[in-house]
Amino acid sequence: MAVLKYTIIYFMVYFIFVVYFTSLMEDFDTLIKYTIKNIKEHDADVVDFAFYRFAHFLKDAPHLSEPHRHDFYALIYTIKGNGSHSIDFEEYLIAPNRLFFINYDQVHSWNIASDVEGYILLFSKSFYNLIFTGNDLVQSDTAVESLPVYIDIPEDEKHFWLNIFENIKLEFQKKEGYSREVICLLLKTCVLKMSSASENSKFEASVSDHKGLLVSEFRKLVNLQFREKKMPKEYAAQLSVTPNYLNAVVKEYLGKPAGNVIKNRIVLEAKRLLSHTKLSVRQISLELGFSDNSHFGKYFKNSTGQTPETFRKNLQH
Repeated sequence: MAVLKYTIIYFMVYFIFVVYFTSLMEDFDTLIKYTIKNIKEHDADVVDFAFYRFAHFLKDAPHLSEPHRHDFYALIYTIKGNGSHSIDFEEYLIAPNRLFFINYDQVHSWNIASDVEGYILLFSKSFYNLIFTGNDLVQSDTAVESLPVYIDIPEDEKHFWLNIFENIKLEFQKKEGYSREVICLLLKTCVLKMSSASENSKFEASVSDHKGLLVSEFRKLVNLQFREKKMPKEYAAQLSVTPNYLNAVVKEYLGKPAGNVIKNRIVLEAKRLLSHTKLSVRQISLELGFSDNSHFGKYFKNSTGQTPETFRKNLQH
C-alpha cells in the first residue's frame, strides 16, 4: 500500500509539473523565434543562408510584422520606400539607401508601406565563418556582433552596394561550384564596409590586439551566460584575467565597466520578456536566473527607475 501511495503522489506531482511547464512554454512562445529554415514555409531546404527581395519576402511572410526574434543575422538594404522598423524598443525609419543589421535574438518588427524595395540577407554564424582569412576581424563573427543597427549609404557608394547585393543574388541562384564561398566573401565585404562606416570602427579596427580580443570574448560570454553569471569576476575567471583588469579594459574600449555591460544585457532581456510575453514577473525572474522575485524587482528598478510591473503597465498605454 505504501508503494502505491508514493507512486500516486509521484504521478500527481509529475502531472502538476507538466501542466505548469506546458503553460509556461505556451506563454513564452508568444514571442516567436525563427530559424532561417522555418522563417518561410516553402524554403525548408534553406539552412544557413538565404537571399530575398524585400517586397517578396514580407508579402510571403506577413507574420514578420509582429514582434519576433531569430537565431541568425540579417542584413537589410532598403533602396526605396518608407515605414518604420522597431528593434529592441527603438523605432527606426525606413529610408532609401539605408542598411540595417539585426543581431541574434534581437526583438524586432516591421511597419512598412507597400512600395518598399530592397534586399534581405539571412545568415548564420557558421556560414559567416565558412572561410578562414587569417585576419581576426574578417575571419570570425567578432565584427558582426558589434555592427551598428544601421548606416546610411552615401550617394557615391550606392552603385557599389547594389553590385554587391546583385552578385550575392546571382551566386545564391546558381548554387553550384564555389557559390557559397563567393557569397561568404561578399558578406565579409559588407560587414567590413559597414563597420568602417560606423562610429564603432575604432573598436573594430582594434579587435586583433590583445585587449580588443578580450573585450570581444567578454561580450560573447555575456550573451551566452548572463542568465547564470551576473558578476564580472565570474567572466574574468573564464578569461584568465583579474576582475580589475577586465573592468579597466572593458571601460577603456566600451566606455562603461564590465558590470554595466552585464546588467544592461540582463535588463534588455527582462524588457523583451515583459513586453512580448505573458510571463508573470516571477516567471521572468526565474527565467533570468533570479531565485528571489524581490531581488529581481530591485535589480530592474535600479537600472530603469521603475518596477517590472510599472514598466509593463506603461507599455499598455
